[in-house]
Amino acid sequence: MKKFKDLSATAKKEVKEHYNSVPHQHPHMKMNYDDVEGRMAKQSLYKLHKYSRELFEMLDDHTELEAWVQDKISRACSYISSVKHFLEYEMDHGSEDNPYEEFEYDDDQDMIEDVHHIDDLIPLLKQIYKVQESHKINLKDVQVIVEPDDAGVLYETYKKLNDENKKEFSKKIFESKEDFWNMVSFSRSRGE
Repeated sequence: MKKFKDLSATAKKEVKEHYNSVPHQHPHMKMNYDDVEGRMAKQSLYKLHKYSRELFEMLDDHTELEAWVQDKISRACSYISSVKHFLEYEMDHGSEDNPYEEFEYDDDQDMIEDVHHIDDLIPLLKQIYKVQESHKINLKDVQVIVEPDDAGVLYETYKKLNDENKKEFSKKIFESKEDFWNMVSFSRSRGE
């Protein structure tokens, strides 16, 4: 089978004319059939999918990970999320007024974690304490900035609670911003 680059100029022109006349499933996307970025992106996404699946199967919910490993996974998630939302909007609405187009990721920018369950929050608290950096967290509809010391006392307190108290702690911490900070105060008072 001949590759596009091996075709004559006339044949290339015919192929381009054919593809330009075929309606594309995403009419707002600009098509340039000389480029192979789409194919290269699909190859990278295939590898990303494969490696992500393997990592997902390797890890247990309570697996200890180095801070830099957690950071790389979190950044990869953020990057792929930005690309997905950008392309999704672009395919539906075209490039005009795409809110994702002007987005520039700043490595120093805080990442915001969406957390909806205590089983996701506790490892995150441990990570925040371990790397000693504040972190923005969305707890259902409430956004809080958790400092490393606060993360440490919450984590240590939770570990020491019995099962019934863990349920109450879990319920309270997600109710409101005020309840979150009340749990921080409660945890500090237990630690003294």
